[in-house]
Amino acid sequence: MESTIEDHTNYETLEKDAAKELNDKNRFVAMKERRDTSVLSADIIASISHGKYLTLWRGVSILKDPLDLTIMQQLLWELKPRTVIEFGAYKGGSALWTADMLKMFGCKSRVISIDIDLSLLDVVARESPDVEFIEGDLFHVEKCVPGDFLKNLPHPWYLMEDSHVNMTRVLEYFDTFLEPGDYICIEDTHPFQPAVAGQGLIKELGYAEFGPVKLNELKTFVMGRSDRYQVDQRYTDFLGYNATWNMNGYLRRV
Repeated sequence: MESTIEDHTNYETLEKDAAKELNDKNRFVAMKERRDTSVLSADIIASISHGKYLTLWRGVSILKDPLDLTIMQQLLWELKPRTVIEFGAYKGGSALWTADMLKMFGCKSRVISIDIDLSLLDVVARESPDVEFIEGDLFHVEKCVPGDFLKNLPHPWYLMEDSHVNMTRVLEYFDTFLEPGDYICIEDTHPFQPAVAGQGLIKELGYAEFGPVKLNELKTFVMGRSDRYQVDQRYTDFLGYNATWNMNGYLRRV
């Protein structure tokens, strides 16, 4: 039986439209111009969370959803950061994935991941020559990454806040060292994400929403510095309005 499927796509038009969208001059906006809404419902996030907790990179748990893995890959390619600093390591899968992406892109980047307890690191991540893990308490962030250490790290920077610990103080500390063109990704700001790790995967845990507490902390930090940080709408809305676990959480230092 012959196939009756035909492809009528105008690829030249598609390419032009995509290029036009990527060159949108209105991509950077102040936090106050953003709505705290999302195309992702609680049911959708709960469903995707099942796969998020099962996702591995080179056999290591990564704890990233497929939407933000796509978004972050696009951001890393565009930014090509010389320095990446991650807050919250867990098994090390996220830092490993980030380092592997940058290495594949041909970027000479230094990837640093900070956690209070590195005993959970997977051996693959621990032995990677492309990631530097630092054990330290973010309640004493200035001891984890002293100013003299940070001043010698090349820019642009890409900061990933995924520890949920002392967030405002950590951001205030790094604000001193960030330069125009650097990026911060504040993860897990979507109010509908699970309140307890494993919800969406383990039925016995049920499902409760995290709520807006982290998003509100982020807004308070940014709105007090509206001349320094803008939301990059290309990434927050890459797959739909705030179709990300990181609601209004992709920020560019200006």
